[in-house]
Amino acid sequence: MTMLLTHSEVGLCDAAQRAVELAARRGARARASVHHEGVAKAAMRGGEVETAERSGSQNLSLTVVHEGRRGSASTAGFDKAAIERVVEEAMLIAAYVEPDADADLPPPDALAFSGPAPQLYADSPRSPEAMLEAAGALDRIAGGIAASDSRLRAGESVAATTEGLWALATSDGFCRSALRSNDARWTVMLAQDESGSISDFCQSQERQADALSSAQSLAQEAADRACRSLGARAIDSRRCPVLFDPRTAATLVDIIAGALNGVAQYRRMSFLPDPLGRALAPAHLDLQEDPFEPLGLASGGFDGEGIAGSTRAILRSGVVEGLFLSTFSGRKLGMASTGNADGYYNLRLTSTAPSGDRAAMLRMLGTGLVVTHFQGGKTDPASGNWTQAVRGFWVEGGEIVHAVTDVTLAGTVPAMLNGIRAVGRDVERMGAIRTGSILIEDMQLGGWA
Repeated sequence: MTMLLTHSEVGLCDAAQRAVELAARRGARARASVHHEGVAKAAMRGGEVETAERSGSQNLSLTVVHEGRRGSASTAGFDKAAIERVVEEAMLIAAYVEPDADADLPPPDALAFSGPAPQLYADSPRSPEAMLEAAGALDRIAGGIAASDSRLRAGESVAATTEGLWALATSDGFCRSALRSNDARWTVMLAQDESGSISDFCQSQERQADALSSAQSLAQEAADRACRSLGARAIDSRRCPVLFDPRTAATLVDIIAGALNGVAQYRRMSFLPDPLGRALAPAHLDLQEDPFEPLGLASGGFDGEGIAGSTRAILRSGVVEGLFLSTFSGRKLGMASTGNADGYYNLRLTSTAPSGDRAAMLRMLGTGLVVTHFQGGKTDPASGNWTQAVRGFWVEGGEIVHAVTDVTLAGTVPAMLNGIRAVGRDVERMGAIRTGSILIEDMQLGGWA
């Protein structure tokens, strides 16, 4: 039973259908997307409540296509007057837009009128009182760990939860809805000694509170990460193997997905133009997309256009098999939508190459750099040039020697992907992406000159 929502699924569907019907009476094809969300959040530090929040939001977005012209408008109101006004505004905007046949809504036969609807909601304690209790428990455990080590000080401990409703309706008779939940906990630890001070954190995010990492493990991991980073220093510039831990490795997977996005492809703003059938990475790598994973953080039965995604290979044996296309970007490329109007679903990077847990990956690294944090940089999506300031650890003989900071890694994304030697079994889920640590054979490291 939901605790944070004040509207029903039926109410949201009615509002979406009402907007679509009014637009259709004016001769437009239309799509209405209605969101409603409730949030509860509590943050504590040192036994004191720093933030206690209970909030909600709602929005109705309408897209109309009239005589080949597309217009969009939105409103926070679901009442009759607000819906009539948003229809008027969308029609007015469309009148000023140049016609574009590719901007039309999807054909009716592409819509997922029925089909799998993955579980996106699970009951959990989500009242503001429950968030205060959870944040308080995390704060007490973090404080206890800090009290046992003079180098540590507990920072903010947070419990947050969200319940959401989404309804989508189109003038082709499509109307479906989805109920979602999201629970998160995180805590921050500060470590300090004669070498300086540094903070780190640990977080857990799931669709049900019972699946979250325990407060003890979150606080202990945050403390361990902070203590391990003490005494960090720069190292000489050199070329060396680099191991990206799962948190930073997920960013590399996101870069792959960005290069295969339909908008980047049709605008020719991707370092990998015309990628289908091309080898992007070594043959031991696969990247799978799964929209239907129960309680997946990026699962969904249909996208923002009403089109279902599919469980498929994006990379198979290193070769590109799939793009992430909306109807619009697909038409620009002469292809059909892949149901990715809202981006990618759950992605999992796997490898058939020899690998292992974290300790095994350190042994495979031998002597080189472990990257645990990005501290600023950029990726040029057109050229693939990649530069990041990083911190992490220097490893020799498979053992961590000291923490590292003030170093920069540089390369090109294609070269980095082709240089992937292994993907660890230390798999973590970071939002939509699951991956283990990624070992790249050779990169340029910039440190002391």
